[in-house]
Amino acid sequence: MEEEKRVNRVEEEEDEEGGRGFEILKLALSGVMLILSAAINFGGTAVLILRICAAVVSGYEIVIKSVRNLFGGEFFDENTLMLIAFITAFILGDSLEGVIIVLLYNLGELLEDIATDNSRDKIAGLAELKSFKANLLMDGKVSEVPPESVKVGSLILVRKGDRVPIDGKVVKGCADFDLKAITGESRLKSVGIGDSVYGGALNLGDAVVIRTEKPYRDSAVERIIRLVEDSSERKAKSQKFITAFAKIYTPLIVFCAIVLSVLPPLFDGYNFAKWIYKALNFLIVACPCALVISVPLGFFIGIGALAKRGILVKGSNYIDALASTKVAVFDKTGTLTTGEFSVSEIRAKGGYKTREILKIAASVEQGSSHPIAKAIFSANGQGVYEVSDVKEISGKGVSGVINGARYAVGGNRILNVANAEKDKNNSENTVFVVKDSEVIGEIFLNDSVKKESARLIKDLRAVGVENTYILSGDGCVSVDKAAKEIGVSKAYGELLPEQKAEKIIEIIKGNKRGKVLFCGDGINDAPSIAAAEIGVAMGALGSEAAIETADVIITDDNPLKIPYAIKKSKLIKRKVLTNVISALGIKFLILILSLFMPLPIWLAMLGDVGVMLLAVLNSLTISLYK
Repeated sequence: MEEEKRVNRVEEEEDEEGGRGFEILKLALSGVMLILSAAINFGGTAVLILRICAAVVSGYEIVIKSVRNLFGGEFFDENTLMLIAFITAFILGDSLEGVIIVLLYNLGELLEDIATDNSRDKIAGLAELKSFKANLLMDGKVSEVPPESVKVGSLILVRKGDRVPIDGKVVKGCADFDLKAITGESRLKSVGIGDSVYGGALNLGDAVVIRTEKPYRDSAVERIIRLVEDSSERKAKSQKFITAFAKIYTPLIVFCAIVLSVLPPLFDGYNFAKWIYKALNFLIVACPCALVISVPLGFFIGIGALAKRGILVKGSNYIDALASTKVAVFDKTGTLTTGEFSVSEIRAKGGYKTREILKIAASVEQGSSHPIAKAIFSANGQGVYEVSDVKEISGKGVSGVINGARYAVGGNRILNVANAEKDKNNSENTVFVVKDSEVIGEIFLNDSVKKESARLIKDLRAVGVENTYILSGDGCVSVDKAAKEIGVSKAYGELLPEQKAEKIIEIIKGNKRGKVLFCGDGINDAPSIAAAEIGVAMGALGSEAAIETADVIITDDNPLKIPYAIKKSKLIKRKVLTNVISALGIKFLILILSLFMPLPIWLAMLGDVGVMLLAVLNSLTISLYK
């Protein structure tokens, strides 16, 4: 099925190229006939026939679209304006200008299509990162199969030079992978047994065996492509405004042109030909092509450029929101800190040994995906007990029964659940092991701040973010320490997931200007991501909840991409605003000139096409920004 889609896409691209070649041929043929009619004296009838042929060759689609729109109830669009201008020019006896109008309009449409297709191709190029085959390992044999037929839990072989077809974990071998397609970063990542690797990653080392963890349709590249493609459906306020504006603007322009051609001649010696000519200039120059194309094209190019950097924005409305960000709120563990905890010390009580405490904690925590649980499990290295009646206590810890006794493992809050006595001297990042309301052991862990986080606040302030917060479930001491090291304005610790969401709502209510952004690692931050005005999930390709909830997804763990996304969004909005202001300004200037001095209609048409091309070129520069 996927191979068939790829073939269909290639055929569509070939059809587009063929269609574009036909358009160029039509314009060239029409141009040749126009030049012949102007340069060689055939006589009046022959010249008129040549120009009619030139107009038909290059402009028949304008007539078809106008008629189709008439029956579809959308008569007033740019095709209607061009058709009226063309017919009126011929009626006035200026067939040369009539053909030039059609030629310039079609040239502008062609250049606009080329610019749009190039931007679309950059995004569609993500699809080429998909694998259309998977090397399935069964009974020691390798068979090549379509990836969509591979079941979860299967073993697949990824050789050097192959792209990973489906998300999974390495179970044999080690290699360097190029993750640029996923994260937007060019640096390689070394993966070995137990490490996760995403679909779309390119193997640059030895062959590895991967056990699939998701169906093909949910692999990282598939989700990225869907997110970027769907983003065009979510329009920004400015984009919606221009679309609505054009629907009112076009009939208004036609009405004004009619008034201009009828009223002024009554006070100018009934010189209708003169004022109809001016009305045509008015009609052509006022055509909203530049406005209609430049705004969505600017957002479209911007979303594609961000996707190339591993920043997936779900719609142009979130570009608007990012550009207005004034408050940034962060989760701590895994977002600002590495989230890679290591056991630094173990203390045993009540006659237990440290090895026994570690084994009990690892046994109870073995089913948890929390970074602290993973650190304890990794440090154990001595097998685990059989555990029954495992209960996860949200934001507090885990409990389970071992050999008839119930053990609870977690942070400070687990002591309340287990009715155990608190020790005020305990430091942060401490995991308590409790048996029947008695603390029998303490496990101390370390977590370090990401090297990028130190620069984060400076970069955020540079792009206009005024306040920064940390909201974390960790203890207040470790949260305050991280906040001081990074330079965050305010920090709140010991918050349950629902309390973090409530705090974000409180921050939003107290914020008087701009938008409030929340960034989490996508594992247990879904409520907070949903509560924020802009929810950002970082390094969240493995989290379904984050993919569904977040407005923006950072595909790796680099927090510096957030200020980059804000700055890029400001650039996109600035380019779009520049396009709108310059288009309206230049058109207004030409309109004023056309009222007070005679301007040839082709010059008015050239002004309209020129404004549109300037807007398109200005939008294309978005992808050049580094």
